[in-house]
Amino acid sequence: MSFRLFLTRTLPALLILNVTAAAAQVAPFSMNPDKPAAPPVEAERPQAPPAAPSATAAPFDMRRPSQIGVPTAPAPFNMTPPGTQPAPSPTVAQPRPAQPQPPAVKPTATPVARAMPRNEKPILPSATVRLDGEVDARSWAIYLTQDEAAASASLALGYRNAVVVMPEASRIRAHINGELVIDTPIASAQNIQRVILPVRAGLLRPGQNIVRLEVVQRHRTDCTVRATYELWTEVDSASTAIVFGENTPRFLRGLEDLPAVGVDATGATTIHVIAPKLYRPEMRDRLLRLVQMVSLRGRYAHPVVKVSETDPGRVQPGTIKVFLGPASELRGIMVLPPEAAISQPIALVTQDAGSPALVVSGPGWADLDTAINVIANAMVNNRPAERNSLDNASWMWPDTPTFQAARSVKFSDLGIPTQEFSGRRFRARFAINLPADFYANDYGEALLYLDAAYTPAVRPGSHIDLYVNDHISATMRITAKGDIFRRHPIRIPMRNFRPGINDLWFEAVLMTDADDRCPPGGTLSETSRFALFDTTSFELPTFGRIGRLPDLAAMSAGGFPLGNVPATFVLARQNPLLYATTGTLLARMARDSGTPVRATFANAAVVGDPTTVFIGAIDQLPQGMLSRVGVAERTRTIWQSTPMPVRTSSAAPGSEGQRVASDGEHATPERSLTDRAAQGSTDDIRKHWSESLSRRGFLQTRLDSFKAWVEQTFNLSVASLTLQNSASSAFEPPQRATLLLAQDDSEGEGTWTVMTARTESELADSTARMTEPGLWPQVSGRIVTLGADDGWIETQPVRSFTFVQTQPFSLFNLRLVAANWMSINILQYALLLVVCCAALGGTTYFLLKRLGRKS
Repeated sequence: MSFRLFLTRTLPALLILNVTAAAAQVAPFSMNPDKPAAPPVEAERPQAPPAAPSATAAPFDMRRPSQIGVPTAPAPFNMTPPGTQPAPSPTVAQPRPAQPQPPAVKPTATPVARAMPRNEKPILPSATVRLDGEVDARSWAIYLTQDEAAASASLALGYRNAVVVMPEASRIRAHINGELVIDTPIASAQNIQRVILPVRAGLLRPGQNIVRLEVVQRHRTDCTVRATYELWTEVDSASTAIVFGENTPRFLRGLEDLPAVGVDATGATTIHVIAPKLYRPEMRDRLLRLVQMVSLRGRYAHPVVKVSETDPGRVQPGTIKVFLGPASELRGIMVLPPEAAISQPIALVTQDAGSPALVVSGPGWADLDTAINVIANAMVNNRPAERNSLDNASWMWPDTPTFQAARSVKFSDLGIPTQEFSGRRFRARFAINLPADFYANDYGEALLYLDAAYTPAVRPGSHIDLYVNDHISATMRITAKGDIFRRHPIRIPMRNFRPGINDLWFEAVLMTDADDRCPPGGTLSETSRFALFDTTSFELPTFGRIGRLPDLAAMSAGGFPLGNVPATFVLARQNPLLYATTGTLLARMARDSGTPVRATFANAAVVGDPTTVFIGAIDQLPQGMLSRVGVAERTRTIWQSTPMPVRTSSAAPGSEGQRVASDGEHATPERSLTDRAAQGSTDDIRKHWSESLSRRGFLQTRLDSFKAWVEQTFNLSVASLTLQNSASSAFEPPQRATLLLAQDDSEGEGTWTVMTARTESELADSTARMTEPGLWPQVSGRIVTLGADDGWIETQPVRSFTFVQTQPFSLFNLRLVAANWMSINILQYALLLVVCCAALGGTTYFLLKRLGRKS
């Protein structure tokens, strides 16, 4: 063979065979689908370290060997909502060595909580903290021991945000004790991103530390005010914590360190009481008093009680074990009981199995009472008769001011600083606390003296709104271009105020011509258009004070029981679950009132008891108890025959998982389509609607329109124009409810209250959810039902009630109470006015007849 022929025929064939063999080693092709392809030879090419997950795909790089010649498998299509995705590995400010990727986890319907390492201390007061709008902030207090404050620590922040948030102009900031620790762009729309940065030495201090989260958020493309409602960032409690070194001592040194127990990943602090022979009444009474003292001394935002007769061993962060019992019985529940308990009462903080523990013991039962009183002496004995603020810094800082009478508070005292704003919708939140006997929600006005300014760019038609408990209560229109307000009064009707904590929102909606044009980059403008000064003040006038029975608002406002007689708590069974339920309720009420609840405990109710609370599963309540508090007795049968509703709290607001029809059933597309098909064709449906509307008649239509106009214009309704309240029918709770709390008059001067659920376990869990700081202030009226979803609570208003005097008698307070009562009962007020006018005319006639001059 000639050399030229070898070059033209044989050499190309050999080259093709070599290339084919090399390709077969990389990814061999198989015609048999049942036979997997041979794995590639890893020794031929170095593997790149796994990359950290990112919300955006990495750009193609010609220098990366892993992208040359080897096709990468596309990511599987996933329709699971973002909230149910497994959290990615945390991203830290410092580089970390490469680690192998964990195996893929199949997403589930509910998110799996991340296991909290022992060296991390959760700090959020709830499972998530949601920050909405263009600017928002939340502040609260955390508590550290002396060892934790002195140790080196880092702050971990885990968050997730809306897709429309622009990372280039949006930031989230975390402050500790006024110093900025984390300042990072908001850029985690897909999964929870975790940022960890060190905390400066000396910044943390023993005892109370103030944490503040702030966000500045801008929309990617939209400049309208409506688009600002799409901006949100959620901070995840399971990923947000103070991270200490592995060998940092974190022991509690004494009772003053009880607040440093902290919270778990849901924002709750568990008080786990271990006591022997729980069925004994003397043990029950002291246990339920003890949990109130511990929650008061610990200043816990959300105390949850658990009870058992055996030691659970090592517990999760945010839990304190409390050993209760005489010294002779401690050896049955503790490995090494304190020897001092044999000779004297003790309330000793120690470590048990690596977990914080509190030992309350003594030689006898009287010594147990002494030890229990020692725990909260500093909190109870030094409590003033009239509190100026509510001790709620552990979930809302600063402490909420309490208005016992007329009072004025500046924004600087409410935690709202002077600030300038360049966006479209400015919001600032604050809260006030009203006493349990507040009675002025139908007359009178609060005043907001506004100190603010806005630029000429703000168009007339913009407005400033005031919200009270999620209801808009006042609006001020902006009519001039550019102005500065100095103590400008905004009147706020007191219709939406209630006893207890009231949430108020200050909102300024600012519209400009530039927002209508919305040029590229229009959302990035940093030119301030509004300024709010911290000299703005909120003022509440003097209001009437008198208690009402029945009204569950007294429980949520810390004023239960009303009057001088203590409440009697009756437990259907003497077991750990009902002890835990009652303890959680009492701990919540004690935290709101600042003092232990005046309560006694009994095994059964006595007819004629003025104030009694029944706690138990619905099948454990005596016959006739439900009807006694206005609940249908058939609820007992319905609840027992239906399964417990499944919690769908993981569903996002407005999603299919939380959409409920007005009849209480879940609205599904399949059901609506079936109903539509059963009704007939379009013509049949149109004819049916025409006939039903024509039967109403012209006069009925006009009358309904007039009623609607009167209600909207004068806030009057036909129900208010009655001499007596109509008898209400027995209430039937919806099937999706998990907890029922009902109250009605007793035969004496008090109330009967029933708290029940399907089972004892569901009762304990639902009570823990209802006593969350965000839900508990909504408890009011005569009946409250709690749904399976977090944040779903329904109240039934009070139809008829009796007054209970809570203040010393005064004509001034009586006038205020009468003014509010007459504002509610309009017809009675009108009749009383007619009677007074007739009496005045008759008296004048007789006086003139006898004393007047005759012509």
